[in-house]
Amino acid sequence: MDERQAQRNRRAPGVGAEEAAGVLAGTLESLITVWGRAQEAFGTTVSPTQLRALTIIHRARGISLHGLAQEMGTVSSVASRLCDRLDSAGLVTRDLDAHNRRKVVVALTSDGESLMDAIRARRAEDLVDTLGRMPAADRAALVAGMEAFRRAAGHPAHADSDTGEGVRDAPSRRFA
Repeated sequence: MDERQAQRNRRAPGVGAEEAAGVLAGTLESLITVWGRAQEAFGTTVSPTQLRALTIIHRARGISLHGLAQEMGTVSSVASRLCDRLDSAGLVTRDLDAHNRRKVVVALTSDGESLMDAIRARRAEDLVDTLGRMPAADRAALVAGMEAFRRAAGHPAHADSDTGEGVRDAPSRRFA
């Protein structure tokens, strides 16, 4: 057993929630740095808030403006202004819902999809590179711990977020 494993075994039984939260906070700062490199690599002028909106829209494969506002924890008028900027940049479209003409649906354009695909690919490369520098046992422990955290937080498995569940009906016409 190497020193790192022995140290982890000594700490594991007595790790309290506060200590774990401190370690997690520090780790998240490192992850945010790795995560942010992808956006920086493309020299995009998309802000972190705009990227968050694009991520929500991408995950939902189209979402109502109201739904986007709720996901972002804001009001519809703020989400609408955000979408104005994303629309001007050619990254999203806003269309009237096919079944409810009062509802506006936001979806990524092909440029928006391309940007998100490129950022996700770069993020994956950066994560694989970072994780590749970890011993296999540490990677396994990280995965187990992250899965336990996800379950404790009440979030569905990552694979479930890409099933298309929650996909909105295609819009009927362009919203001007």
